[in-house]
Amino acid sequence: MSNSSELEFAFQIKRRLNTGADTLASGTTERLRAARERALGVQRQPAATAQAAGMPVSFSFGWLAQLTPLAVLVVGLVGMNFWQQSQRAVEIADIDVQMLVDELPPNAYLDKGFRAWLGRPGQ
Repeated sequence: MSNSSELEFAFQIKRRLNTGADTLASGTTERLRAARERALGVQRQPAATAQAAGMPVSFSFGWLAQLTPLAVLVVGLVGMNFWQQSQRAVEIADIDVQMLVDELPPNAYLDKGFRAWLGRPGQ
């Protein structure tokens, strides 16, 4: 359906409902009005409860949608930090294992002269 044909259809429905409403008995009209008032009263009740609790009436979860990207960023940064720390621990453990299985004693690596000797070309 195009937009204009939808509007025409809506106007036809409105005309028929209005015509039918004029022919209703007064008791039926009064019951419909009372039911409408009850429905509106129930709809207004949560707003009154929120206002009594000190919350603004127009309270919504829009702020939650605004904080979601920040929460994702924080979780991502914490995850990256955890991953880097675990990688660093693995690297340190590899160095420890290599030092323990090496034929040189660990004190040799602390000797400045030994480091200078390792740094010479051809060694």
